[in-house]
Amino acid sequence: MPNRPRLTYANVVSTLALFLAVGGGAAYAASKVQSSDLAPGSVRTSKVFKRAITSGKLAVGAVRSNQIADGAVGSKQIADGSIGSKQIGAAAVAPSNLQFPVFYATSPTGGSAPVTQSTDPYPIANGTWTQKPGQINVVFGAAVGTLAFDGGGAGACRVFIELSVNGRQVGGGEISTESTSPQQVEQSVGAQPAIDPVAPVTNQLTARIGSNGGCTQDSRVDSTRFRVLDFG
Repeated sequence: MPNRPRLTYANVVSTLALFLAVGGGAAYAASKVQSSDLAPGSVRTSKVFKRAITSGKLAVGAVRSNQIADGAVGSKQIADGSIGSKQIGAAAVAPSNLQFPVFYATSPTGGSAPVTQSTDPYPIANGTWTQKPGQINVVFGAAVGTLAFDGGGAGACRVFIELSVNGRQVGGGEISTESTSPQQVEQSVGAQPAIDPVAPVTNQLTARIGSNGGCTQDSRVDSTRFRVLDFG
């Protein structure tokens, strides 16, 4: 019959010591080693397990713009609706930051004016802007009028709006009604695109209004509003 090893006091003590050295020492280290005990640069990227650091481990504001490499964040990395106004700092995204800048150069407006059978100048406010080489401008907007048809042979009250840039007619539109009682109408008014100049130019938007002669004497243009959209 083979001899079995005897369980002695020495065996128990040595086994227990080994267990405490391995298990207890690791537990002690886990609870006692603080961030201040780590020398600068002692934990390198090769020591960090892949995907070990998740978003929940990052303090608010820990990752700043200077820690993000150029081109590291693209459209695929941005979830729909993830960036709101609170995430965009003042002037963080300006037209000059876009690959193809788009912005409003100015927002011209016009006020109330009577409708006559002749063609009359129609004052426009905020109608001046500078267009630089490489920029294409588009003027678009709308006109609102309170009009009534006088019942004559014209068949309707039609008010024409002519738009000019630097004295040259570039577009316009009209508002009209067949109603013989005053009616407020609104319709679009716009101009053809202004191609980029070879040198900076100051543009001036002006307007004229006229009619087909079929409007009542109390017919008026109530207001106009425009936007000059700059591409480039």
